[in-house]
Amino acid sequence: MKGSPSRGEARKQAIAQVALEIFIERGFGAATVDHVAQQAGASKQTIYKFFGDRDGLIAHTLGLELEAVIAPMRSAGSADGEPRVRLEEFARAYQEVIFAPRCLRIYRYVIGEINEHPELGGAFNQMITEYVVSLAAPIVTAVTGADAERTAALTDAFIGTLQGTEFNRALAGLPANLERLRALRETAVRTVVESPWADSQG
Repeated sequence: MKGSPSRGEARKQAIAQVALEIFIERGFGAATVDHVAQQAGASKQTIYKFFGDRDGLIAHTLGLELEAVIAPMRSAGSADGEPRVRLEEFARAYQEVIFAPRCLRIYRYVIGEINEHPELGGAFNQMITEYVVSLAAPIVTAVTGADAERTAALTDAFIGTLQGTEFNRALAGLPANLERLRALRETAVRTVVESPWADSQG
């Protein structure tokens, strides 16, 4: 049937799903190719064929997890409705994603591995940061009518404000302050709506 994955691709995704659960349960750094192969009922040779090496397996698995956690932001970004409401919904979805335990675990893993595997940092930045900006920027443009350069600056400010210092606290294992997150959302939305370019038409 058109659109169905090939047998090999289906097997690859099944192995990646097993690896994802192992990584979430044991930590990305602790899981080995041997353990993934055993749990997935696959040979190490099959894993190397599909993913190249352990780093390739981890990168692919990170992609699967990020695709799952980013889904709420993608839904908010593509929703119909008044631009400011969409911006508010995106802000809420972004915080729900970025402060989720699984997402924080991925961030901590990548930060810990960057020195030894700098390419992982680049891949992660492309998968999460650049993709999130690409989802938020059209909403910012819809709200302000600003040109591309100003939209980029406003989107950076918007995303940065949504995180605030609460994100650093969360990475350190401290619980997020929900009232603080709400205040950050309101401030982030105001940053866009009340920007000097809000009435600009490019």
